[in-house]
Amino acid sequence: MRRLCASAFLLLAGPAGAASAPAPTGSWLTANRQAVIQISPCGANFCGRIVGIIVRHAGDPMPMDWLGRPQCGFVMLRTTRRIGTEATRWGGYVQDPRDGDSYDAIIALRPDGRLGLRGYLGLPLFGQTQLWSPFTGRTFADCRLPGNNPNG
Repeated sequence: MRRLCASAFLLLAGPAGAASAPAPTGSWLTANRQAVIQISPCGANFCGRIVGIIVRHAGDPMPMDWLGRPQCGFVMLRTTRRIGTEATRWGGYVQDPRDGDSYDAIIALRPDGRLGLRGYLGLPLFGQTQLWSPFTGRTFADCRLPGNNPNG
């Protein structure tokens, strides 16, 4: 009976530390402040899709991906694994919506609240890191964001 109760508790509680483990979920303003990426659970990992793009004028067309489709909703980031014992780094890949090129990637939650995204070919040493900031503004269904204040 004691084993049954312990098993039921473990099933209800989930994996150890799962409730308190930090996750990269949320809306992030890219380093160039031109797009907002929404990172959310994607199976056992995370996916990041474009939910906001800065447009300079209301009539400007939505940027297209390399296949001629609007970039709005494009899934540009996918994690495939957690890195190390700390729950703040994930590996996967990032895809450039403009040309379709894919790069290995590491995302990491930083102590200052930003998200580091390192895209690379082969080894992380041969890559570049961008720092994304939490986005606190509002996004719209058509992904258009006003060009004058991307964080408000």
